[in-house]
Amino acid sequence: MRIPVILRKLFLFLAVGLPAFLVAFPLNFLLVDRCGLPKALAYAIVLAVQVNVNFPLCRWLVFDPAPGKTVWKQYAEFMGAVAFFRGLDWLFYTFCVEALRFPLVIAGRDCYYLAYQLANVVIFSIAKFVFCRRAIEGSSQT
Repeated sequence: MRIPVILRKLFLFLAVGLPAFLVAFPLNFLLVDRCGLPKALAYAIVLAVQVNVNFPLCRWLVFDPAPGKTVWKQYAEFMGAVAFFRGLDWLFYTFCVEALRFPLVIAGRDCYYLAYQLANVVIFSIAKFVFCRRAIEGSSQT
């Protein structure tokens, strides 16, 4: 059975996002718990790191770059697409950590904010895939 191209690319997109996520989770913990940054600011930094790690991986391993479209144009469109969803991600995260606190203790620390970070990965992944694919491959996708 042949897996449709779109499902293969979605799987790869999620897989290449894993390294950035594995960096983002402890980075968020470090910035909040160890450096004392406000959760909203720490998460904004984490999102910026994730996006910049994910672009080259997506371009190289997941999507077929559009011919005649420079890497800088792809990066700008990728950042624009991702910025919109990351903005929604950040707003949702910030609302949740401020309004919907619940106990989640990791290594003796109250880390409820990490649960919202994980939830946002699930909630926003498919939408980011669709828009990132368009940014890199262009509008004539297969």
